Amino acid sequence: MSVKVMRRLGTWLLLACVVIILIPKSASAHAYVVKSNPTENETLKKAPSVVKIEFDEDIQVSSFNTLYVRDTSGKRVDLKDAHIDKKNKKLLEAGLKDNLKNGLYSIQWKVISADGHPIQGVIPFRVGLAGVETETDDIQVEEMGYIPQIDMIMERGILYTSSSLFIGVLFFNLIMYKGNATSVRLRSKNIIWISLFGILISLLFNLPLQAKINADVSWLEAFNPLLLKETLQLSVFGYVWITQMVLISTLIIVTYFAVKHEKFSSFKVWSIPILLFIGLLVMKAFNSHAYGLKFKDIAVVMDFLHLLAASLWVGGLSSIILLLRKEDNKWHMYWDMIKRFSPWATGAVIVILITGLFNSTFFIPTIHSLFDTKYGLALLAKILLFIFMGILGIIHYVKGRIRAQQGLGATVKVEFVIGIIIFVIVAFMTNVQTPPMPPTGPFTESKQLDNGYELTLNVSPNKVGQNKFHIKLKDEKGQPVTDMEQMILTTQSLDMNMGKGSFKVSVVSPGEYEAEGMYINMTGNWNIHVHGLTKSLDSFDTDFKFIVGGR
Repeated sequence: MSVKVMRRLGTWLLLACVVIILIPKSASAHAYVVKSNPTENETLKKAPSVVKIEFDEDIQVSSFNTLYVRDTSGKRVDLKDAHIDKKNKKLLEAGLKDNLKNGLYSIQWKVISADGHPIQGVIPFRVGLAGVETETDDIQVEEMGYIPQIDMIMERGILYTSSSLFIGVLFFNLIMYKGNATSVRLRSKNIIWISLFGILISLLFNLPLQAKINADVSWLEAFNPLLLKETLQLSVFGYVWITQMVLISTLIIVTYFAVKHEKFSSFKVWSIPILLFIGLLVMKAFNSHAYGLKFKDIAVVMDFLHLLAASLWVGGLSSIILLLRKEDNKWHMYWDMIKRFSPWATGAVIVILITGLFNSTFFIPTIHSLFDTKYGLALLAKILLFIFMGILGIIHYVKGRIRAQQGLGATVKVEFVIGIIIFVIVAFMTNVQTPPMPPTGPFTESKQLDNGYELTLNVSPNKVGQNKFHIKLKDEKGQPVTDMEQMILTTQSLDMNMGKGSFKVSVVSPGEYEAEGMYINMTGNWNIHVHGLTKSLDSFDTDFKFIVGGR
């Protein structure tokens, strides 16, 4: 493939990335609150008997899930019976004590989402009408996920690096290398065992690490047998971790016998270890953001392909550097390997771009999320390093074509180091909260009715909770319509069957109608049906579809 063709391909893929990110989405990876009772900063005449929080995805049943309701002194006023609803796994609820006094209260919650990651937040509300000492308007609503610390970044970094080294060495011997040097076999054997040891240590380390994160305890407390048992009982994490341990144990045993054959270029000998390794990558994809998505089957496959392609790219490059030895200042063997590796690296880059673009459409809802969130900034850094790494790959491809006699220089090593840095960034991104759907701002749209009227609907501020619904109605001549008997609006969520809410709008001026209320109670896709009836008993109907963003 010529440099010109690769440059054009890169340009088109970059443009596709920008276009896809610019399109707003309503999907998420970690769970997000879509509805609560009470709602944030809501004022109630009387305290409810039960508080409820509904999420956009199923919540794992676990004692790590908590829901506390506290008054301004910090005293708990809930019945300490927080639980996931048996019929609706998206609903977390807890009972409240009787006869709560007027004042401010806060719901402090923490759950384990479908992808196995903990999230938490605070929802304030008030009991009693205006006149209490503290206003809820100044209370900040919080919702956040776990921010990866150095221990998690190290664990993920070791896992990704070890995985790339293992598959890279096998790929080098099975596909690229045509020789049979004893030194290459010896180094291959050593790196294979080092990489398997790294994968094993990383997976063993992952169990107490997850217990530490879920229970929010120190490392000394993380090894508590009860905590470890509770962590393994999590439906997703427990299944994935146990399967990974079975796979890595079997892989170590099978690899031992494969290495004894001393046939590193035999597909027959290494087919089973490769299949077991692929199984490990698939399990890793099950424990990623992808598993929490609506289309999890496709997303998990894309995440697996993304990780496999990245491992092949970095692993193949590292194998060239680590397995070959320069002799008599002759570098032709290195450049021959790079020449053979370049088509595979190009294929890996294409897979990484396609799968990365696909998953970014779910994780980055708008272009602003790329610059205003930790996940977005990490993804941006990953993209920039990926582009730089690709440029270095093109340089090495050109050098390989002309069979350069000079040494590899710093560029190949820099490309390898960048690959490791990308793995560290991915380790950070694995558990950091993905961007929520941002506030969408007021919604306004005009529609031409069958009778010639023009109806304009404005929903402001277009968020969960209190909204103002304003309608302007004009006739064929652009004049306000004043002969309306009644106009009824019906709101309905398009993402979840939550029933319908209907209400009348009242005349506020000639041709203008308005109502205010809490008729939107979750984020996502909504429809408003407008039904109008004139004094002459003529009627019209129309629908408006729109997206309600986050808080």
